[in-house]
Amino acid sequence: MSTSTATSTQTPTSTQTSPSPSTLNSAPAVATPVAPTVATIAATTSDTVTQTSAASTPPVAPPASTDAPAKIAVAKPAPPPLPPLPPLPPGVKWRDGSYSGWGTSRHGDIQATVEVDGGKISYVAVTQCLTQYSCSFIQKLPQQVLDRQSVDVDSVSGATQSANAFYYAIVQALSKAK
Repeated sequence: MSTSTATSTQTPTSTQTSPSPSTLNSAPAVATPVAPTVATIAATTSDTVTQTSAASTPPVAPPASTDAPAKIAVAKPAPPPLPPLPPLPPGVKWRDGSYSGWGTSRHGDIQATVEVDGGKISYVAVTQCLTQYSCSFIQKLPQQVLDRQSVDVDSVSGATQSANAFYYAIVQALSKAK
């Protein structure tokens, strides 16, 4: 890549006068400066200017040398998938264990825990109540799940959103038990 310097001589900017329709016959026109054009600059320049190609790229510095060897990332193989759980025996709805789930509503979230023993629900509790309103309005719903052995609970007037969040928390928890 070669560099050259170009010297150009400055020419005074030319002025144009343009009469406006309202001042055609009355006052002299005002001169407005006009910037020199490329042709004007080229005509007044006596030296030759070399141009570099627009497609050329600037030189790239060589990478900094390091004394340490390059580290190569090696992907570890994925663990083998877990074997599927055996089917539930007839008459059993859920696997034994403790399961938790989250239910959401526009007023907040509820986490519920369900314990299954002998294929039946043995314990239900609201473990976290993060709703705008007190969970005392839905305090009877865990007992309904135990009594009915089902996720079907009654609606609670004035706490519909919290009751729905509890319902979905129980549904999620029991879906893990299937």
